[in-house]
Amino acid sequence: MDQDIRRKLDRITDTLWAGGVTNPVTYIEQISYLIYLKLLDEEEINRELQARLGGEARLLFDKQAERYRWSKWRFKSGPDLRNFLRDEVFPYMASLVKDAPRVAEYFRDAVLEIVDPNVLKQVVDELDQLEFRKLGPDVKGDIFEYLLTHLGQSALNGQFRTPRQIRAFMVEMVDPDLGDSICDLACGTAGFLIDAVDYLLAKYSEHPVELPIYGEDWLEKRGQTLAEVKQSIPKLQTYRLGMGDKLPSWELLEQSIYGYDVSRQMMRISMMNLVLHNIPGAKLKRANVLSDQGGLTEDDLRRRYKVMLANPPFAGQLPKDSIRSDLPTNSKKSELLFLGAMMHALAPGGRCAIVVPEGVLFGSTKAHTDLRQKLVTAFKLLAGGVAACRGV
Repeated sequence: MDQDIRRKLDRITDTLWAGGVTNPVTYIEQISYLIYLKLLDEEEINRELQARLGGEARLLFDKQAERYRWSKWRFKSGPDLRNFLRDEVFPYMASLVKDAPRVAEYFRDAVLEIVDPNVLKQVVDELDQLEFRKLGPDVKGDIFEYLLTHLGQSALNGQFRTPRQIRAFMVEMVDPDLGDSICDLACGTAGFLIDAVDYLLAKYSEHPVELPIYGEDWLEKRGQTLAEVKQSIPKLQTYRLGMGDKLPSWELLEQSIYGYDVSRQMMRISMMNLVLHNIPGAKLKRANVLSDQGGLTEDDLRRRYKVMLANPPFAGQLPKDSIRSDLPTNSKKSELLFLGAMMHALAPGGRCAIVVPEGVLFGSTKAHTDLRQKLVTAFKLLAGGVAACRGV
């Protein structure tokens, strides 16, 4: 990602902050709405071109809906822009349940929280200069990853954005392969899912590139090659990045990705993150995986996953009557419930890596000791702190 794009993103976030949208989760969500609207307009341009060339292309915006396209309303300003987006564009997108269910789900219950029309206009103008269709998935992904750094370590309601170093380490431990179903029961911004896909792309690349865990920018700023840095930092953590040119089926890869989160805000953010990383077909669902009333279907409850990764939120307790009866613990603590849910959902022979608080390892209540006993007797436990286990 070049410095010009980085400066644009900084101007956008600075403008939103100054305009009163100060919660990073909120302003990333608001930016994601606008990015999605621009992506849809750019996709419509591609479909129109395909139709003109004689191909079959189903347009998202018919003549009656043309006015909802980014390219048609981006010139508006003042209250007219804000009101049109809030009262017409957002509701139209949410109404596309039959024609574009993914779009409708994304905009369901969406609220425009950029209330200052001048702030909104400045953000729209900045985003209008980005032509996403001309950017590769790596650059588009970098754009959203850069925005997500504003979350810092803490996100929302006890959720945490896991540092990339830890995510990469955990993904390497479970070593996903093509055909493995990969799931995060508390996916947050979808960092684990994207890292797992990147790991697979590198595994199925003819010439993967080794990079420092801190990214290419970090290497450039040092003015050294990776080999030179490794001489001064022998234990430098690295990861591999590849094009996936030897991948036999992208569709199979996309359809193997599953993510759940209880927060609609985080679910929207994770959906946009996956879209910009060219993984729009991932199966994401808003649900409370710990609750009988959490929105899981019978298919969800029966599904088992070969690879599971998570750093779930460990905040608070659930009412006893709300907790799923099939979990291997009678605790009300979310730290034990999430671990129990992953133990329950792991397929035989599957691999799981989960970040747990020390209470899971050293808690002395009966619920703690019972779950640990099940963990060491029914699973192959490989580590503590970051708990890694294999289904048996």
